[in-house]
Amino acid sequence: MARCEIRQAPGTDPMPDTPVNNRLVLLAIETSDPVVYALALSQCGDHGYNMAVGPCQGLSWEHWANIDPDNAVPWLAIAAKAGNSGDRQRVEEALAKASMASHFDTYSSTVSAIALGALPRDIAPLDKAVAGADVISVLGFSVTGVDIAATLCSDIAVQAPTRRLQCTSIANELADRGTTLLDLAVALNLARRLGFRKDRQAELQNEQRNGARALVAHNPWTFTNDGTGLSLVSNFHCDTVLGYDEFIDALQATGANERAALAAVATAVQRIR
Repeated sequence: MARCEIRQAPGTDPMPDTPVNNRLVLLAIETSDPVVYALALSQCGDHGYNMAVGPCQGLSWEHWANIDPDNAVPWLAIAAKAGNSGDRQRVEEALAKASMASHFDTYSSTVSAIALGALPRDIAPLDKAVAGADVISVLGFSVTGVDIAATLCSDIAVQAPTRRLQCTSIANELADRGTTLLDLAVALNLARRLGFRKDRQAELQNEQRNGARALVAHNPWTFTNDGTGLSLVSNFHCDTVLGYDEFIDALQATGANERAALAAVATAVQRIR
């Protein structure tokens, strides 16, 4: 029978201007690979879209857009940063690029899929739960989600016809091709604000509800009170850990698409409970 023994909780992400993070930043600068560059930016940018001190200063949202011009994400970050500084013209230019982009990708799924693929096939259940939680924490990375909903596509902003069309395009892209629950939440928020059809809103709301239920049912982790990371819930059950491992397996099978993985394991919720 599989054993569920306490292990160390997943660690925290590398901090800016540390040796580990600086090596990542320097690699991004040297290679200009969009995936590596996006990962480096996720470790360097703050909530105002400014870069941390040290080698992070060599990165910019503009360069990501230059090497990945058909990706909406860097353009949305540029628009958000311009909005913070009051540069309306730059906001409009960047949003126009974002709304015409062919995809919306932070590459967190790409990075997570690579890491999940490296897990040993014979890994113990709780070891997989620890490693999996560490790996998929990167799926929470979003440089733009809150700002899209709160500022760029706010109730006031979408009253302008051009902005409304831009935000509608972004909302549809997130709804159709977003891979995380955060993408889904932003899409639902915008769908309500923009007056999408009721059946479309209901579809997104049902997916959000079912995904959240599946995630809770399969999740043996809780955040620590001191903010240092994740730890096992005090009364966790072995079946919950095994259920979480099923979720990790589903993530691996779907290329770290969180929405698809949760849909795949949702039918097991009642069995786990």
